Amino acid sequence: MKFFSAIVRASLLLFFVLPATRVDAGQPAFEAHRHDGRGEHAEQAGDYRNELLAIQHSWARIKYQSSDGERKGAFAALLEQVASLDRRYPGHAEIMAWRAVALYHDAGEVGGLEALGMVKRAHRILRRAEAIDPTAADGLIYTALGLLYYRVPGWPIAFGDDAKAEHYLRKALALHPDGLDANYFMGDYLLRKRRYRQAAQYLRRALQAPPRPQFPVADAGRKADAKDLLQQAEKHSGS
Repeated sequence: MKFFSAIVRASLLLFFVLPATRVDAGQPAFEAHRHDGRGEHAEQAGDYRNELLAIQHSWARIKYQSSDGERKGAFAALLEQVASLDRRYPGHAEIMAWRAVALYHDAGEVGGLEALGMVKRAHRILRRAEAIDPTAADGLIYTALGLLYYRVPGWPIAFGDDAKAEHYLRKALALHPDGLDANYFMGDYLLRKRRYRQAAQYLRRALQAPPRPQFPVADAGRKADAKDLLQQAEKHSGS
């Protein structure tokens, strides 16, 4: 039992502390909200979409413009904000997806066993959102599930699974073959699997993705990340 506990602690240290594998290394940026067909009044729908849009902008500022010292409290506050929205507008897949996003990032700041529990909660929320509307928020659910499956440790510690990761990332690409996030995360996944030439192809597509004028901070940050990863892929592939 002591030996198994030591293995768990070591794995959590690698996953939640080391810079190369921190869970806040990247997360899908919000692309656009679409009506989910639930027939709510236009005023109500507009209210939650405006709030959710503000949450996405806050996420981008925290992710790309905050210092390390500011990030922990900022992600915790963001989680409470989106959780409140989820309570007021239950059953909306796009809100649920962003609650999972906030949980994932806050877990990266918390670390340890508590973080592992938070990531598992994020996974459960995403699976429920998938059952409601898997294409909500322009494929965020597919991208986020793919991300979790390749970045979270596998059995016996957690639910990580490379086959499921690639399955969901390809679903995201099927929805948005030219999308910045879909291509970025497929490139990141392939780079981690040492499939360098394939990774470079997707990362180039990410850099060529059409701009989203309403999300300049998220786009600039994501493309900067894509450029860094592309340099690594090209270095290893010799291209």
